[in-house]
Amino acid sequence: MKVDALIDQCTKGNHRAAAKLITLIENKEYLEEIIPKLYPYRKNSYIIGITGAPGVGKSTITDKLITQFRHYNATVGVVAIDPTSPFSGGALLGDRIRLQKHATDERVFIRSMGSRGHLGGLAPATNDVLTVLAALGCDYIIIETVGVGQSEIEIVKYADMVLLVLTPGSGDSMQVMKAGIMEIGDIFVINKCDRPGVDKIESELNLIQQINQHKDRLRPIAKIVAPKEIGMDILYKMIMELKNEQEKSSEIIMKHRVRIKNEILSNLQDSIYSHIQTNLIPEKKMETCVDIVFDNKSDPITMSRKLLDEYQKNLS
Repeated sequence: MKVDALIDQCTKGNHRAAAKLITLIENKEYLEEIIPKLYPYRKNSYIIGITGAPGVGKSTITDKLITQFRHYNATVGVVAIDPTSPFSGGALLGDRIRLQKHATDERVFIRSMGSRGHLGGLAPATNDVLTVLAALGCDYIIIETVGVGQSEIEIVKYADMVLLVLTPGSGDSMQVMKAGIMEIGDIFVINKCDRPGVDKIESELNLIQQINQHKDRLRPIAKIVAPKEIGMDILYKMIMELKNEQEKSSEIIMKHRVRIKNEILSNLQDSIYSHIQTNLIPEKKMETCVDIVFDNKSDPITMSRKLLDEYQKNLS
């Protein structure tokens, strides 16, 4: 099927067309044709990021939030970032299996993507996939990251709101404080609250916020048991209240502008890198540079500057 036909069908809500476009984007095929043509059709989707250590229940929370949004007849898109298989290079699809009950809902689109070794807890094509889901007409888009760590805070570049998920008795709050990860959370979600240690982790989170008063407001704390749907209605209410606050204060506009800026810079960086690889340092020349550095006749920084000087001379 031609790309134009896929784009037309995607903007009319066709999930199969959207899935095919995402596959093309992940494979870096027709990218410069797909995104410019889709961009004008984007809906003003609200993007929610869900992050936390492996095993805290991110996928279960995603599942229950989909149910909440669908109760109010909203359309939902989900980007579930899975670890990449070392054998196929694709997503391991664990999250899609957990969210399978929504697969037959025509107003829910779910896509698992492999992180492909990309740091930040996301996949390299996330930005462009969000464009596809917005053009598909999703009211809400949920991004579920691989996990959380010092390198996995890229979610703030994409999401309008980030849910940071923790569990009692796992030492998550201390790890969050050490890594500085708490700065990315707009709402703290303590899942599995039927376990001992809930009060302790809640007290620690409040203490951390009092010590690190970098934001104008204290982040709300939602206590839930996602598998039993306990507290999910309260979490949904918190999300809606924060969304309304963002819209009233123009914070949402600022977030969108920052996201566009990051998109432009990211695409510019990719284009420059591709151009340099193709025109400045063909593979044969790169091997020669590697040989020189390997033989201790130069160093990587000096070699990089030399190549850049050569490139600038060719431009003038």
